[in-house]
Amino acid sequence: MLRTRRPPSAFLAALLVAVSLVAASRAQPAFDLDAYRAFLDAHASLGADDLRRLHDAGSFARSVASPARSALYRDSLLHHYALTDYEQQLLDLHGFMVTERLQPNSFGDGFTDIYRRDLPVFVSTDAVLHALHMSYDLILKRTEQEILIPRLASLLEGLRGVLPMLAERYDAIPPAAMALRDVDVYLTLAATLLHEDAVAPVFATNQATIDALLAMIEAEQPAPYPLFGETCRYIDFSQFTPRGHYTDEPDLTRYFRAMIWLGRTELYLIGPDTDVCRPTEADVHRQTLMAALLHEAVALSETRPLIDEIDALIGFFVGEPDNVTLDHLGAVLDGAGIADVAELARPERFAAFQDYLAEQPFAGQRILSQILFSGTIYDPDALRPASAFLLLGQRFVIDAFVTGGVVFDAVIPDPPHPPRILPSTLDVLFALGNDAAVPFLSGELDTYGYAPELAALRFLIDAYDDDFWNGTLYNGWLNGIRALNPPTERTALPPFMQTAAWWQQKMNTQLAAWAQLRHDNLLYAKPSYTGGITCEFPYSYVEPIPAFFEAMARLGETAADRFTDLGTDGWTTTRIVAYFRRFGEINAQLAGIARKELDGRPLSEHETTFLRQMLRVENICGEQLNGWYTELYYGGGDRAKEPDLVVADIHTAPTDAAGNMVGWVQHVGTGPLNMAVVTATVPEVGPVAFVGPVMSYYEHLSTGFERLTDEVWATAYAQAPSARPDFVNLYLAGTDGGPREGAAPSLATGLEPAPEARPLPASPLLTKNYPNPFQDRTTIRFTVPHGTGPQRVMLAIYDAQGRQVQTLVDQTLPGGHYAVPWDGTLAGGARAASGTYFYRLQVGDRHTGRGMTLIR
Repeated sequence: MLRTRRPPSAFLAALLVAVSLVAASRAQPAFDLDAYRAFLDAHASLGADDLRRLHDAGSFARSVASPARSALYRDSLLHHYALTDYEQQLLDLHGFMVTERLQPNSFGDGFTDIYRRDLPVFVSTDAVLHALHMSYDLILKRTEQEILIPRLASLLEGLRGVLPMLAERYDAIPPAAMALRDVDVYLTLAATLLHEDAVAPVFATNQATIDALLAMIEAEQPAPYPLFGETCRYIDFSQFTPRGHYTDEPDLTRYFRAMIWLGRTELYLIGPDTDVCRPTEADVHRQTLMAALLHEAVALSETRPLIDEIDALIGFFVGEPDNVTLDHLGAVLDGAGIADVAELARPERFAAFQDYLAEQPFAGQRILSQILFSGTIYDPDALRPASAFLLLGQRFVIDAFVTGGVVFDAVIPDPPHPPRILPSTLDVLFALGNDAAVPFLSGELDTYGYAPELAALRFLIDAYDDDFWNGTLYNGWLNGIRALNPPTERTALPPFMQTAAWWQQKMNTQLAAWAQLRHDNLLYAKPSYTGGITCEFPYSYVEPIPAFFEAMARLGETAADRFTDLGTDGWTTTRIVAYFRRFGEINAQLAGIARKELDGRPLSEHETTFLRQMLRVENICGEQLNGWYTELYYGGGDRAKEPDLVVADIHTAPTDAAGNMVGWVQHVGTGPLNMAVVTATVPEVGPVAFVGPVMSYYEHLSTGFERLTDEVWATAYAQAPSARPDFVNLYLAGTDGGPREGAAPSLATGLEPAPEARPLPASPLLTKNYPNPFQDRTTIRFTVPHGTGPQRVMLAIYDAQGRQVQTLVDQTLPGGHYAVPWDGTLAGGARAASGTYFYRLQVGDRHTGRGMTLIR
């Protein structure tokens, strides 16, 4: 359906900035901006049906032609794993199946069990992606502890050391003197967060300000505060919640908070457009002076090499900053003819600075990552982030650009369409090239009318070349995920890979891997808002997607070269280089094997031997794993046996569509591993049944700006089956080996249209709180169904006498999965006594409830 709409100018401007930066970074011919503008103009009225036609995934097979019930080792698999009738039905229907009933503790445990049972092994892309995640996370952690934390400490010490010199220069100039005291707060707070002991400010009068900011950081809740100005600034202090590997050790926790401060605290050069806490011109001038003072302090302290080393390391891991940098700032000062801070303190010279800055392509931010407010939902220019300087700003990542580009205010609704507050993770898959995501987005596209923006993002990302995808470890990882998109031509694939079910399973792999990627880069990626060997594998089957393994091989080669070029000496760097070289070599071997499998060619003796050397279990002072699969794990083969459930917050919506402060935080995460059984043909052998572990993927929406940690996720993840997307139900057996609850939507098969995806149940779902019983805190999870639009939701706590003692939720919520914590306090703030309590959920006119026990 075509619609008449005004092109979203604010989002268009951000897209064009991104495009121009892509073009400027290329050595080959520049991106065709005229063609891009023409695309935007031609598709400004694109509807959901138009988008589906523009990016048609084609027709998939409903099932394999005939079940391979006589496949070699199938009987052994049925016996060893006691496959249920339903699991066998799925295997017969699709040529493969995945079950939640079998949940190995780790990939190492799963492969060890298969090895000990002498069964054919399925080497999935999941297994390689998981090893990459585990290795990347540890390598980043070691890099932070051995390089980045010491460098950051030296940088802050050096910068703070020259503040007295700057005071001698500028204390006679009141605006500069005030800004210099602000710089002291800025640097001293970072140093205090980084160090175990408090750091005294250079100017003692700043202590009260630092203490106030530290208290708000500890509270981990958004709050208005007049930071570096007279006007309030709405600061999301919940971002200071340590999560990911930053909860592992105290030095990492401190580093996390220091870098969040430095990476998210904007010094305005041109103020943001916002209807709440709009800074005055005097505030912006004051913060611009701060930026110029920091620029001068870097030169005086000779700390630029430290900044460059920190920036180069983080840049290679993740990407470039999404803000005005030191180099940018210097270029603007020079271009505007401003010699020093004293000159910039003059209002007319500050105006000249802003005029020059406004003309530069780096002036604007591509990702809105702060809390801004708009009084209107129909003005595309109502919200605009500041042009801001950050000393060590968070990095631009393309997937966050996607999630930020498909919600308000990038998408300005045409009445009566409501504003889109939360993105879908399938938006990311589509933008990364997976056309199979579109049918599952139909409801969202129809409701919110954001097809033009989503199509524009896809056009932009499709234009990126190999320089972009090989430029950082983050992008290389994303490129591996992209390689799992369904190919246009599927008739030459093995039968199970021609089914809709298989490519829905690959969507699960893509999203699980993406959750791991975002988890490992929580700090830097700028988020968006709104033994004796008697066992063997008789046969091995590598998941036949050679493009994926080729992408992983390139990532390994590129990473090894870049770590070598960084020139950081030491045993750790040597080990990292050796690891990535081997990672690349193994994946190159797997790519060649996968290519032969697709072509139906027999493997060479060398390749067969390589596959049999995947894993060895040795009993030397305890069970040890060896083999090339363990070499995919940086830090030793035992890491393949470590359980690993991770969660990452990817998007924040401060308010709902009505403007109520709700603090929705969208999370993605991984759950327990599942076991997959795949039937494939081996040349000169025939059909063989293979088994191997694969990942599971979950989604989660919290309220009140709660950001989940891995520790919380490990005990409270996805207790409701609805926390997994419903598209997995087509191929997945539940924890009892039977069908999972909910719809089982499918991609289009044959001449039938793709059915509507129903990602949520039709009625409210309230799950058991966890933990229960509990002492200090429990989490209540519930689901609001789609279909009737946003609904009024109340979640309240009652005592054993039926008296309401606390209200946890009383607001309008869209369909989604929610988790609300209760800390055992009553409405008045007193601690609740031990005993039995009840929680009651009401969604619209429907209600349900459960009981729980508090033990003090």
